[in-house]
Amino acid sequence: MTEERTGEVVIRVRGEHEREVPAERGTAHVVVRAQGPEPGPVRAQVEADTAAVLADVRAWHDPDAGPVRRYVVDQVRTSVQQPTHKGRPRPAVHHASVSVSVEFDDVARLGGWLSSLGSVAGAQLRGIGWDLAREHRRELERSVRQEALRQARERAQDYADALDLGPVRPRQVADVGLLGSAPAPAPLARATFAAAAVPESADDGLGELLRPDDVTVQAAVEAEFVVG
Repeated sequence: MTEERTGEVVIRVRGEHEREVPAERGTAHVVVRAQGPEPGPVRAQVEADTAAVLADVRAWHDPDAGPVRRYVVDQVRTSVQQPTHKGRPRPAVHHASVSVSVEFDDVARLGGWLSSLGSVAGAQLRGIGWDLAREHRRELERSVRQEALRQARERAQDYADALDLGPVRPRQVADVGLLGSAPAPAPLARATFAAAAVPESADDGLGELLRPDDVTVQAAVEAEFVVG
């Protein structure tokens, strides 16, 4: 968009850029459940299953060297269900569950650990979130923002060149929405995962079959340039 003001031509543009890079870390979200007629044994079962899930995790945990950077275990959650049949109460069913999140920086080790969860009857994978190492993410976000701004300047210069106005000069730079235009979605980093089916003869489980998608980092800026 161009606007003439006191002998100057104002050019307002938006610059956008994105990059895709391979995921470096995966956080598995697992829930461990148990149920039964008595609350004590149900709680004991879910605690035992959680301990089995975390056996290797605790041994591998090293915030600096990995392969497990961090893990979080929620408190045991309990509930009771009172079923009925044809209007008549049936014996109560007690439930217990624990949520576990484990961050790996080694995809093969993550896959092997997920495969081992098959031996824990109450454990179920709820999903995996893929991401980058913190410092790498910061460097990448900075690079993407700078490139978005370069794209904005290039776009403004294209407008100026089309009108034979000469070189543009920056006057304002802001995140999208702060120069008065409609807000756009915030920069995001998104990732999903895909895992091939595990053949029955596989010894290493998901280790070589877990395939994280690339992590996409996007940035957008608004800028105002003047010329003349």
